[in-house]
Amino acid sequence: MRRLPPLKALQAFEATARHESVTQAALELNVSHSAISQHIKVLEHHFNQKLFKKKGNGLELMPKARNYLEDVRQSLDLIAVASENLLSSGVLNRVRVNATPTFTTQWLIPRVASFQRAFPNVEIRLETSTTDELRNEIETNDLVIRRFPMQNARMVCMRIVDDETIAVASPRLVQGKPIDQPSDLLNYNLLHIRSRISAWPNWFRKAGIEGSQTLKGQVFDHIHLSLAAARNGAGICLAPRAFVEEELQDQKLVNLCPSNVLIGAGFFGLYDKQNRSVRNVERLLDWLTQQQPSLTPKDKDIDWQAI
Repeated sequence: MRRLPPLKALQAFEATARHESVTQAALELNVSHSAISQHIKVLEHHFNQKLFKKKGNGLELMPKARNYLEDVRQSLDLIAVASENLLSSGVLNRVRVNATPTFTTQWLIPRVASFQRAFPNVEIRLETSTTDELRNEIETNDLVIRRFPMQNARMVCMRIVDDETIAVASPRLVQGKPIDQPSDLLNYNLLHIRSRISAWPNWFRKAGIEGSQTLKGQVFDHIHLSLAAARNGAGICLAPRAFVEEELQDQKLVNLCPSNVLIGAGFFGLYDKQNRSVRNVERLLDWLTQQQPSLTPKDKDIDWQAI
């Protein structure tokens, strides 16, 4: 069983510490001065130590209490967000979307921003997951996006965007050293992703290069880290074209071997047709796919879920 102080005492403590005043905390929480003082006494009795000391006309936190305040503040913020999510879980004009962090930052956020401008009455809430786990995400979100087709008997799975993996690097990395063929990439540091460690061998295999040599280069936990390294000239990264379209256009990154592309199944969205927010989910999906004219199935080279 958790041994917790009273929630109201924690609220009084946080407000008093923030204002450095019992009077201001009482005004904020709409209670009496004596109620705040009593809550502070309850906490001090609970911890068997003083939490505040007098400082002029106000109060100052004791050193240990200052550290405790940061944890209390974060916990109260988390409770507030969780409570708001639960309270609003049935709101028709809110769509909760779960996707992986890199897909969210590199592809989804710019399109959601433009969607919000077009449909200001529909609120999109984005949540990220670093795994392909779906059970909890399906229960708590209106739309789940992953890099593979998802199977669920009562739900609809819709393809959103092509998955074409290309080799990209900073222009300054290859300046004056033209890349004439895929094998030229073996002269550079190749940036690997731990969960996709077979990506480079598969890319070279697609190019007809069956080598047994060790592919040198750093290994990163997530693709967004390998992309950051590539932008800074640390090596060559394999990334979905959809993630780097804007950077290719701005010439912050270059596609080194346009003729060699690893084709995956695509990025897919899973949603429930019986969801109360289904109208806005489908409106969002229409928006996300309207600028993806090449959404036609291709012979895939790789199953990202399997490696």
